[in-house]
Amino acid sequence: MKMKKKLASVLTVIMLACSLPWQAQAAAPIVSNKPHKAPVATPPAVSEAQPVKAVPEPAAVKADTAAKPAAEVKASKQAKPEKKAKKTAKKKSKKTKEKQSKVQVQQSNWRLKVAQQKLQVLGFSDERPSGRMTEATSTALKSFQKQHKLKADGELNDATYHKLTWEAFAKEGIPKVKGKEIVSRAAKYKGVPYVFGGTTTKGFDCSGYVQYVFKDCKAKLPRLADEQALQGIFVTQKQLRPGDLVFFTTYAAGASHVGIYAGDGQFWSASSSKGVMLSSLKDDYWKQRYYGARRVLITNGEVYK
Repeated sequence: MKMKKKLASVLTVIMLACSLPWQAQAAAPIVSNKPHKAPVATPPAVSEAQPVKAVPEPAAVKADTAAKPAAEVKASKQAKPEKKAKKTAKKKSKKTKEKQSKVQVQQSNWRLKVAQQKLQVLGFSDERPSGRMTEATSTALKSFQKQHKLKADGELNDATYHKLTWEAFAKEGIPKVKGKEIVSRAAKYKGVPYVFGGTTTKGFDCSGYVQYVFKDCKAKLPRLADEQALQGIFVTQKQLRPGDLVFFTTYAAGASHVGIYAGDGQFWSASSSKGVMLSSLKDDYWKQRYYGARRVLITNGEVYK
């Protein structure tokens, strides 16, 4: 009986020992040369209690955000040139106004300076000409205006200026000599040849001829044409009278040729081509070179504007 029990236990041990390798082999992982597929991640379930926020599509978002800035950029680009143009226009208009005001001031100062000189000549002022309106100048202008029955406001208006220049000229200009006398003497030297720098009947240049004619009539004039152009008072072609001086720009800028107005649009002068001759203001050559005219004879009368 004991032997049977021992044999049974031995058999049990043997069977257990035989079954262990098979169990170990079953528990071991299967090794293969083929790559395993990556496990697919299962997305977590979304709870109904926590709803997902809606995310806009990328294309829609891009179009929506790009549309507004593009319009704003376009508008700003259009607005900038307009603003620049306006600023430029304002600057130009400002500069133009400044230039115009400067020119007006310069003209005003020059005119006032001339007026101050004439006031000195006429004895209304002993103030040094400065081109600036002072209390002394205003007082002198009022005195002159009262004497000549003008509006006595002390301002240098056109009427006052023209009267002032004439009265000063009437005091300083060539008296008594008449225009017809000057023209008659000018014609006497017809044909005298032209000589540069000439001042005698052997040969004249333009200003030497004019000076000689006036000297014959006991009237004094400076030697050169540009100096003669500063004498007397300015007159237009419509205001010309015989004996007035006419000036032209020929070989040099400004008044480089001078003649004596004879009436009917004609004048006497010493031309470089034919000597002393009578010419017309309407001739193309002289018409294109006309510079201006001056009245030096008081007897030719006051110039009215």
